[in-house]
Amino acid sequence: MSGVYEGLTVVELADRRNQWAGKLLSDGGARVIQIEPLKGSPGRWCGPFVNDKPDADNCLDYWFNNTGKQSVALDFARKPAQDLLRQLLARADVFVESTRPGTLAAMHLDYASVSANKGLIYASLTDFGQDGPWRDYVMNDAAHLALGGTMASSGYSDPTVTPIGGKGNQAWHMGCAFVLHGITVALFDRMTSGAGQYVDVAIHDACGIGTEGAVPHWMYFGETMYRQTGMHANAKRVPPLELPAADGKYVMAINQALNNRTWNALLDWMDEKGVTGELRDPKYQEEAVRTAEYRQGTLIRDSIRKLIAASNAEDCFHRAQNMGISWAMVGSAEENYGIPHYEQRGYWRNVEHPQIGRAIPYPRGPFACDALGTEPRGRAPNLGEHTRQVLTQDLGLNDQEIAALAAAGVML
Repeated sequence: MSGVYEGLTVVELADRRNQWAGKLLSDGGARVIQIEPLKGSPGRWCGPFVNDKPDADNCLDYWFNNTGKQSVALDFARKPAQDLLRQLLARADVFVESTRPGTLAAMHLDYASVSANKGLIYASLTDFGQDGPWRDYVMNDAAHLALGGTMASSGYSDPTVTPIGGKGNQAWHMGCAFVLHGITVALFDRMTSGAGQYVDVAIHDACGIGTEGAVPHWMYFGETMYRQTGMHANAKRVPPLELPAADGKYVMAINQALNNRTWNALLDWMDEKGVTGELRDPKYQEEAVRTAEYRQGTLIRDSIRKLIAASNAEDCFHRAQNMGISWAMVGSAEENYGIPHYEQRGYWRNVEHPQIGRAIPYPRGPFACDALGTEPRGRAPNLGEHTRQVLTQDLGLNDQEIAALAAAGVML
């Protein structure tokens, strides 16, 4: 299968922060050569591990974020390894790195030092960018969500409970998304100019513009957005919409509109469960009246809460959707594997993992587009799996030269 990045060679300096950008390039058809330290990328050691046994080649987080890449293991602190990287960059289309500002300049591997490759697109992903008074500050993912403003809108409605940052390395992923955007735009520019360029992405910048409506709402109305349990932040505190169902699960009961068709179908459902209460009063046939009651009163919300409490979550989801109400059940991540909708859309791609003797279904990608061809191209590499292949086929080293590097501890 061809992909949108087919034919490109990407060199990625291994790090947990940038690895998802490399994965997206690989899933799009690029050849991604990941340069790792001899003990492996930090991404190999974060867990969870197969059978809970720490192993550089059996980290599930690493597996997901590094599909289809090649692994070259080098002692990057040593000059021979730096020289090898320099040679690779002389042939590459894209370089992705996330070292602290100034690190690669000291090794003569910064953009200015390798720009003899006129077509090279050099993308740096760092905490605060290459300049500014905070450039040397160090952050983790959760701290970025806090400082960047995202966490202020994330958590529970109870104002006495501290803000909560979402899991899944969301700040790093925001940074990686902008790295991919920057690389893609630079590739388009290179098609006409023939020249590469430097792309400087700060994770903090990405978080700062990833606060949904909080910033524009403050700018336009001078109002702070409040955290809402399981909902978008809002300038007004609203009652909870995550409601318990009869089977112990939860339903997200979002009511975007209560038009006549939806309202009457909802009343019939409430009649079945005996929770209609006063809502058959003719005054509620007026959409403006029931909308005002829903926004400001408690009758409709109480009946909806009782309705969901008397129903199973999945029944609520399907029946509400068929009525034009955008409710959803709260499902666990693993339940997605059994949903027929995903199967019908061809969402899963089986990736073989010889180390466990079976294939694992991976998500195809966030969209389906034959012309772009985005999907995992294979499993994540074992540590140093492609070192010798890259040194011989890409750099032309012979067996004696490789043996000398191995004996000196430069490569794995």
